[in-house]
Amino acid sequence: MCGLKLDTIAADLTAQRPSAEMVELFERQKRMRMIGRFSLSTAGAIGLALLLAQVVFYKLMIIGPVLLFGGASGAVILFLLASVFFFNYPKLFMKLDRSDPHLPGQAETSIPTNKLLADPPFEPASVTEHSTELLHRK
Repeated sequence: MCGLKLDTIAADLTAQRPSAEMVELFERQKRMRMIGRFSLSTAGAIGLALLLAQVVFYKLMIIGPVLLFGGASGAVILFLLASVFFFNYPKLFMKLDRSDPHLPGQAETSIPTNKLLADPPFEPASVTEHSTELLHRK
């Protein structure tokens, strides 16, 4: 044979592998951790919703529903107009040089990559060339 003790190596690898019971326990532990994270995040979301509901309730009592919903509607319209302005700002006020190769997306389209070198440096490979220089004959 080749001198390696493959039977010993296989036995060692089998001993390092966990048993089916341990695999089942590890999977159960992983599932319980995932369920615990889900429960904790759900409790956090419910707590945040309760806090926000309490804030909205007291604002309704103090300000009144007409003014509160009118202000919220005005805020939605204001932020929609701001988003339209900020999306169009570069087109309206920034003069970009479209021939600049450093712009994103420009370098790929402006430089052709399918050209071959005019005179490629080619040296044929040889098995015997330069391989016997270091050998000394006795």
